[in-house]
Amino acid sequence: MAGFVVGSTATEVIRKAPCSVLLARRRSESDQFPSKIVVGVDGSPESAAAHAVARQLAERFDADLWPIVAYGGQTVERRLVDAIVDDRREESPDEPVPALLAAAAGADLLVVGSRGLHGLSALGSVSERVAHRAQSSVLIVRKPRHDDDQHREQR
Repeated sequence: MAGFVVGSTATEVIRKAPCSVLLARRRSESDQFPSKIVVGVDGSPESAAAHAVARQLAERFDADLWPIVAYGGQTVERRLVDAIVDDRREESPDEPVPALLAAAAGADLLVVGSRGLHGLSALGSVSERVAHRAQSSVLIVRKPRHDDDQHREQR
């Protein structure tokens, strides 16, 4: 909680980095990293990007991939989730943060998408909360910014 209020280095990087962010946590040196990857999917474009990255990592490192869909506290459109993942997924009636933390308890890496919220709207974001609380490493995937968006911001 102190990181949210006072502001830790990790919190600042999570909030302000224009690229994806990996918070690496120490693992046993004898374990292959990563052997199990959990990814949060809610049907959003951001979760589709996170799933694509998690799938690529799982294929590259021959790791198990476990998509998690948490239905508590939010509306999740099944057809959008179905377009992102196949039937091999875990569904949870819990809210996203507890569901992702529970699923990632035995994982090496938790992958989540980021909507790129800033300021007060970013307080309590799912990606930030799981990054602070997960025991596994956490990869927060940000979709690449398009050149048009970058030019608009510079003006």
